[in-house]
Amino acid sequence: MKYKILFLGLSLFLYGVALALPCLLFNVVPTDSVGVNPSDPNDVYAMRGVELTFFGIVGLIFWQIPAIGWFANPIYWLCCIMFMIQRYRFSAIAGVAAVLIGFGGTFSAFWFNLPADSGGVSEFALNQLLLGFWLWLAAPGLIALASFIGLLKEPARLTAKSD
Repeated sequence: MKYKILFLGLSLFLYGVALALPCLLFNVVPTDSVGVNPSDPNDVYAMRGVELTFFGIVGLIFWQIPAIGWFANPIYWLCCIMFMIQRYRFSAIAGVAAVLIGFGGTFSAFWFNLPADSGGVSEFALNQLLLGFWLWLAAPGLIALASFIGLLKEPARLTAKSD
């Protein structure tokens, strides 16, 4: 596949931009709302991709369900490696798995609040998925798409070699 480096470079660029951009918008809510004034609707926190990567690892240590989405990161790197060594079928499967795990794990944060501080006074309630999140999912999606293209061209390449 001629454009293998181009696809990989674009995918890594999307991944890097996603790490730098805000990915998720959280409302900061008190854990015990009895006798407390309602939280300020302007009390929000936009978490960047780098922060999410770090807190995803911490969330796994403390068994936070939305942290399952963090597993999309190592699967994405495996997808890139398999793509570069032309294992397109495995790369496509890994890319689709990274997108599904990343989306599913992160989307579960709409139902499971995350701790916002060490004292247990407030929690993060996911409010919105931002551009960085979609770029983060686009990175393995692009490699999966390129892998599918590589799979479609593979039979033609094999028949050309046998002639």
